[in-house]
Amino acid sequence: MDSEGASLNVGDKIMGRDANGKARALIEVTQVKGGRALGTVLKGKASNDLTLNTHTPSSSGSSDSGGGRATANKSSGGIMLGYSMNSMTVKPSGSTSISLTGSSFALSGMYQMTVDGGFGARILAGYETLVAKGDSSTATCGGSTSCEVDLSYLGIEALGKYAFGPASGTQFWVGAGLGFLIAMSKSSNILDTSKISTNQTIVAALGMDWRLSPTTFIPLQFDYAIYPDNATSSATQMILRAGYGFSF
Repeated sequence: MDSEGASLNVGDKIMGRDANGKARALIEVTQVKGGRALGTVLKGKASNDLTLNTHTPSSSGSSDSGGGRATANKSSGGIMLGYSMNSMTVKPSGSTSISLTGSSFALSGMYQMTVDGGFGARILAGYETLVAKGDSSTATCGGSTSCEVDLSYLGIEALGKYAFGPASGTQFWVGAGLGFLIAMSKSSNILDTSKISTNQTIVAALGMDWRLSPTTFIPLQFDYAIYPDNATSSATQMILRAGYGFSF
């Protein structure tokens, strides 16, 4: 195929149209060299008289003059490091609420799948922490006025997401989902740690996959996680994550 001056990348989709503008073939670029490219016919039948539309096709099969959305079924994985800003409210028996704040870190493996129309899913699994401290006007924290919570979890976060942008370039996305946390270590002078075994979170997220090459990218993600209220405490986390990803 002659690229006719257009910028092509491996994985791009090209629509071949006849003289009447009717779509006849969907071609995926497999190799690019100079101004020419090789491709595999995914649908239809290619011939020399077809006009090639180098924009990514939309999910309906028509061209998208705005650059297109991700339409290929692709999976990717990677690793992400997170920094969280924590806010917690604890209600000890017989006293007023105590506010705690703090910061902590997370380390997770990442898997995601993108499907037609920009919809997809992302799963994170790994080490999550919740650390917060605060002061009480009375000695309600193990006989001290300084209250502390230090929890670490084996965590799994599952998000549904919607991505904006071309499949071969940098994409922005929004998502929402749930987290499930299994306590690994727990230390606190204000909470009854014997009652802490699992926890759940409700998560809203937004992010960007900054494409480095057709197969590698830098995933950036911001989470707002809410721990549902219970009789003794409630908490939220704002988590900024970044890492390295690769397409399968």
